[in-house]
Order: sequence, then structure tokens, then C-alpha cells
Amino acid sequence: MRLIPGYWQRALTILFFVLTLASCVAPNIDHWPNSVPDQQVFIAAYSADAENKQRQSLREYLQWVVSFYQGNLIHQSGWHDIQTYMITAPSLELNEELHDQMGRLGVVIGSEWAKHNDIRLIDTRMLSLWGSTIQLASNFDTQQQSIEVISEDVSQLLNGNLDKEDVLESRYADILGLELFGGF
Repeated sequence: MRLIPGYWQRALTILFFVLTLASCVAPNIDHWPNSVPDQQVFIAAYSADAENKQRQSLREYLQWVVSFYQGNLIHQSGWHDIQTYMITAPSLELNEELHDQMGRLGVVIGSEWAKHNDIRLIDTRMLSLWGSTIQLASNFDTQQQSIEVISEDVSQLLNGNLDKEDVLESRYADILGLELFGGF
């Protein structure tokens, strides 16, 4: 392939434009979305991790928190989208309990996932797997069990009792009897 004069200059100009545009679509944390749990919860989580504070600013961390809930340019769906797949429970009380459990799980996962890539214990692959696991549950009982299993795994992961490498599709397929993606 023969490069035309100015090819690299145009390519760099386009790349600069794309990166500039991407920075414009970062979540606006100056006006915290009502749909995202209280900002102070995440500020406390950020403040509690001295190692992450050295690698990431509070502003960047909070932007990733909002991206976790709302999605972003690269990952269009967020935790709110996963919550829309909640199956209606057989009773109002069970429905509220499950939604509360999803809310608490979201705070725990989002607080960890929003950290700098080199520090966080929860990565985007896990988010995709957990979201798919919740969405593929065909009834309320299976969905409730999925959320309980994921909650326990998140707790074990954060306590150092579960390795990232063990959070695999086969784990949830075996425990929940779900057919996921074949080697996700």
C-alpha cells in the first residue's frame, strides 16, 4: 500500500478529533444524576483506597461510577440497563427485596469497577458475564439465585477468597444451570 502525502497528518488529525469528541461525552459529575446512588457513598469508597487515590483522581473515579450505571461510548449498557431485565416477583415484598439487593450489589460492584484498571478487582469482562447471567434467568427464582450467587462471588472476590480467573461462564452455568455463551 502506497501512502499518499499527508496521510499520517490526516490520520493524526482524525484521531485527535475522535479523542476530543470522546472526552466531551464523559459523564458530567458536576450535576450528579438522580438515577445514580448518592455521590457521597462513592466518595467514601474512593477515600478508603489509598492506592487508588495515588493512581486516579476523584473526578475520574466518579465519572467511571456514572459510566457503570449509565453506560458510555464504548459500553453502551450500564447497571441500569441490567436492572431493567428484572423479572417481576410473585409478591410486592419479594419484588422490592430483589430490587434493593440489586441496588446494593450495584454499589459494591460499581465502587470497585470504577477504580484504576491496574488496581480494581472487578473488570469489564466480569460485568458482562454477570449482566448476561442475570438477563438469561428465565424465571424469578433463577434470577434471584443468580443475584445471590453473584453477590457472594463479589464478596469473596473483594475479600481475596476468589481469584479473578475463577469468575468464568462455566461457574455460573454449573451453579445455576444456565446456558451462557460457550467459553465467555
